Amino acid sequence: MILLGGTGFFRKTVGNVTVPTWRLKLLVWLLPMLTLGAGLLWAVASFMWLSNAVETTGTVTKVYAWEEDGAPTLYSPEFSYIWSDGEATIGTLGLSSTDFNFEVGSEHTVLYDPDNKGILRFPGFVFNYFGPMVILAIGAMFALISLVLWVWVKAIARQRDQKEAGA
Repeated sequence: MILLGGTGFFRKTVGNVTVPTWRLKLLVWLLPMLTLGAGLLWAVASFMWLSNAVETTGTVTKVYAWEEDGAPTLYSPEFSYIWSDGEATIGTLGLSSTDFNFEVGSEHTVLYDPDNKGILRFPGFVFNYFGPMVILAIGAMFALISLVLWVWVKAIARQRDQKEAGA
């Protein structure tokens, strides 16, 4: 109550009703809106990339390995595939994982952007939409918390009006 007691968080309207100022609205709603916006932008970017992507078969030419003391070894495969102009091209996922320890010469389904050589993705929800969905879920959680905070702020404003009316 003391935190919101300053003059910068509430104002009086023409009808002498106490309402939150734009500063308080910004404090309550900025983080969820930024998080939801970032998740939505990332999901749209993934959708746009996938709508332009071409599926092909990539052959593993090399597997890079990163070993650290006590940590699991991370692998990043390099694939050879035929690009849209018919030329053999080398590309990577830009990811590393303990699950990517593929045999050299093994073939896997990959997606590539016909406008940009060398960047590959695996098909499927997990590789393309899981990250944005996690960010959106975090944003939804922040929005729920902000909604509870907003109800509390509005209750404080009503209490101020009732206190002034009773005094």
